[in-house]
Amino acid sequence: MGKTADILTGFPKTWILDYGAKVTVRPMAKEDRDKLADFFKRIPEGDLRFLKDDVTDMRVIDQWVRDLNYDRVLPLVVEADGRIIADGSLHRRKEGWRRHLASVRVVVDVAHRHKGLASRLIDELADIAMKEGIERLYTELPTDDRAAIEVFQKRGFKQVARFDRNLLDHTGKYHDLAVYHLDLATRR
Repeated sequence: MGKTADILTGFPKTWILDYGAKVTVRPMAKEDRDKLADFFKRIPEGDLRFLKDDVTDMRVIDQWVRDLNYDRVLPLVVEADGRIIADGSLHRRKEGWRRHLASVRVVVDVAHRHKGLASRLIDELADIAMKEGIERLYTELPTDDRAAIEVFQKRGFKQVARFDRNLLDHTGKYHDLAVYHLDLATRR
């Protein structure tokens, strides 16, 4: 099983995306606070309702950068021209009965969507998880977030559960929640 510190030696990475953009991928750092705030300000209001945390509240971002612990949550940022254009994270436990699982979250700037960036970031997080000995990835998505569901399904995630009226957005509207799994053993 790889250690997070060993895996981090491969960063930063440079990717040339399918549409020609040259980007840098690296773990989030404390110094990214303002860039993260700017990134989330560019995410449309309708998309923010699908995020687990209220990223419009600077206290949330402050907590993220203050409590960075790459062994628990590995947040990766993708930068282009000094701006964060995507954020993905791998959430896992190193001990206990769920130590073989990790969850994945990905958010991409509107200007860079539908161009393969989310898929590439999911693949990067899956590769890291495999190196760490994680057996299964999962993600939780509102059933009405069709674009995100499509991206995860294209990466091999399968729906394993659905919970009616399980999410309550900031406007007071209920949404159904679906859980998707990816067995990493099938990717080896």
